[in-house]
Amino acid sequence: MRQLFNIIFNLGYFLILTMTAIALLFLSGQILLSHTYIPLRIAEGVQFVSNPWYFYPILLLFLFCLFLIRPLLEKVQTKHLFWILSLIFIATAIFLITAYDGRIRADAKHVFNAALAFNRGDYSSLTTVGSYMYRNPHQLGLMTLERLYAFISPTTQFAFSMNVVWTLLSHFLIYKITALLNDREIIQKYTILLTFLFLPQLFFVLFVYGTIPGLFFCLLSLYAFIKLDQKGNLLYALLGAASISLACLVRNNYIIFAIMLIGCCFLSIFYKWSWKKPLAIVLIVAGVVFSNKGLTAYYEQLVGGKIGVGTPKIAYITMGLRDDPNRQSLGGWYDAYNTKILKRNKYNESLATEMATRDLKNILIHFSKDPAYALKFFYEKVKSTWTEPTFQSIWTGPQIERQQYMKPTVLRSIYEERKGYQIVNFLLLTLLASIYLLSCFFILHKFFVTEKKLTPFDLYPFIFLLGGGLFHFFWETKSQYVYIYVLLLIPSAAQSLVDLSDWWKNKGKGKGKATDQLEKGL
Repeated sequence: MRQLFNIIFNLGYFLILTMTAIALLFLSGQILLSHTYIPLRIAEGVQFVSNPWYFYPILLLFLFCLFLIRPLLEKVQTKHLFWILSLIFIATAIFLITAYDGRIRADAKHVFNAALAFNRGDYSSLTTVGSYMYRNPHQLGLMTLERLYAFISPTTQFAFSMNVVWTLLSHFLIYKITALLNDREIIQKYTILLTFLFLPQLFFVLFVYGTIPGLFFCLLSLYAFIKLDQKGNLLYALLGAASISLACLVRNNYIIFAIMLIGCCFLSIFYKWSWKKPLAIVLIVAGVVFSNKGLTAYYEQLVGGKIGVGTPKIAYITMGLRDDPNRQSLGGWYDAYNTKILKRNKYNESLATEMATRDLKNILIHFSKDPAYALKFFYEKVKSTWTEPTFQSIWTGPQIERQQYMKPTVLRSIYEERKGYQIVNFLLLTLLASIYLLSCFFILHKFFVTEKKLTPFDLYPFIFLLGGGLFHFFWETKSQYVYIYVLLLIPSAAQSLVDLSDWWKNKGKGKGKATDQLEKGL
């Protein structure tokens, strides 16, 4: 039986590392040649831009500086490094929040307004045919969180401030998860540094949506299940299941994270058996399913009626495979197909599902008849999603086309697509390329050099990356949707930095020993 378990684990291990290596080699190659640029306009007009010649020396300089900073990092205590960077983050976030009047837009605005209305006893956004929550009942979890915000303070500034709290807690959990999986402090310190350098986390504090709080609950669940794997205390299983359930309520896309957790627990069964691991899988599934049913039942009782499915989920797949020539956005990106399909069918959900299914079949037939077009479509969709350095973290903030303005000159330069935006874009391009290259090195190093295998939970960023990549290959895409997958590659990039600097040190010591032996011989 042990031999069979080893075969299953090794097969899963090989497939995960192989597919991740292919994905990261592709992304590394693409980001070295060109990248995606998002103009700060209402429409998401995606552009492919060649990297300037000076990108390459600056990339090398940045990587070199990361190596050079190691002696300084080794002198600083880990907790001191985290607190220093946290204070800088808080000060910068306060500057960002106070520089803006707090107006939000699009889905974030609709959900926030619905939360305020519900707290006043006005349920029309859910009960009135065609209203936002009526069309998007999957946002009930986020609306519930924002109702809690509104009980404390019914302002977007408070929601922005909560984003700062959630982000810092997420940074802390990324550090603690890294510490659980790798006891070398220098890797933990590099992880902390790179996490705070990942500026989309800062700019997204002005985006009142479910991604940031949901990420915290995802990371808390991961932390709990790693502790379960290491300590065996069932309380961690309950904490993990509750946390991932909350994450999926706040942001439905985090079901991918839940699947990743199930994958890690499943592989862990074959790595080292424990009856608590299949139980953990059952708890994850039960938590996600029943929490969603419970929330729906609560709101059905509150409004005194049945809540429909809203926009059919298949419409998002159809939109993710469409290429509307009348839209500025690239094929596969948001084109309002999902927002219009119910209206076109007079809010009949069955007819809307039939229409989306019919349109999807026509798209697939078109792909099959024109493979060259299909290849170009998916290539551009993947590249535009994963090589946009800001991940729309600035685009989701104030836009001058919507009469939304920042007050300080430096922020106006960023949010009005002037010099500041170009600088931030370039700096984040350098960071994104570094993360892809270092993560790719990590995978290849594990494949061809290191004999010691990774544990199942060491594989979490790669399973999550593959799941997110597959999901957005077919689903509607935006670069803002995938920044979480890149963020969680940072611990792997940090380990690569340490491995490379260790190799360089050992090489230097080897040369020193050879020189000493030569001198003695002479």
